This record gives sequence, structure tokens and C-alpha cells, in this order.
Amino acid sequence: MAAVLILSVAVAAIAACGGDTPSKPVTDSEEALVKSEVEDRSFRQFDPSVDGDPRKGVVVDFTDGLRLWAQYAEGANAVNEWEIASDEYRIEKHGSISEVTVFFSAPRSTQTLPTMCTDCINTAGVSISIESVISTQNIRFKINDPDNVLPSPFPVFDSWTRFEEGEFVNGS
Repeated sequence: MAAVLILSVAVAAIAACGGDTPSKPVTDSEEALVKSEVEDRSFRQFDPSVDGDPRKGVVVDFTDGLRLWAQYAEGANAVNEWEIASDEYRIEKHGSISEVTVFFSAPRSTQTLPTMCTDCINTAGVSISIESVISTQNIRFKINDPDNVLPSPFPVFDSWTRFEEGEFVNGS
């Protein structure tokens, strides 16, 4: 009976604290470490697959700052395509440095399809969470869009998803 009571109290305490660890700024050395791990790397994910029809594609690129590129395609034709980019980004950690969230600093946006426009995509609240950022083999991402501002159809990977590492060339 005492074990059940202790377990109940523990479960109640965990539930009261919530599942997410609040984020806090990283130190200068932690920022340097995270940036050294992701610098000049690009990660991509397609839903349902790179050859799927229709398919949604997302690229997270750290080659020159931070870029989030997205495309919706049907067959061989892109229907929607856009990008959010910033030269600098801010990093916050959740508990340890192994889970971080990166935030665009002074983001720029460009939509290529269906019509060309510049700074026409709302970027409020958009961020990218990275799990196992120090592990080159197990790195996973979540695209955070809490206010649903990203253009539809967009595959917001709101659970931890392994993105393939690859080269980002001309938006693909």
C-alpha cells in the first residue's frame, strides 16, 4: 500500500511539473560548441519520401547562418516553395546542452511558388528544436510553429524526426 502511495505522489509531482523543461540561454562556450556541431551542415526530410507523390520537403541548413526551406510538389512539379533565412540565430537549451532550440534573428523570407514575394511569410514564433545536437549520428529535429503561421501545406515535424544529412544546393 505504501508503494502505491509513493508511486501516486511521484506521478502527480511529474504531471504538475509538466513534460517540457523550460528553455534558458546557453553560455558563450555552449553556443560555440553547438554552432561548431551544426556549422556548414544541411539536413533534409521528405513526407512521405523523396519520391512520394505528392510530397512535402523540408531542409534545415546551417551553411550561412540558418535557413529553413520548404517545398510541396506533385509529381515532378513544385507547387509551393518558400524559405526563411537569417545570418545569425539565437540558441536556448532545455536542461542539458543535448537538446536546444534555435531561433531566427532578424529573419528574411522568400516565397518562390506559387507567386514570388519577399518578406511575405509570417515567421512569428517559428523555431527549430534539435535533439542530440552533439551526437552526429543521432541528431533529430522538430520544427516549431506554435501559432500555425507557416504557409500550407507545410509538414511541421512537431515530434522528434531524424533528418538525413545532405548538401543543400539551390533550394533542394
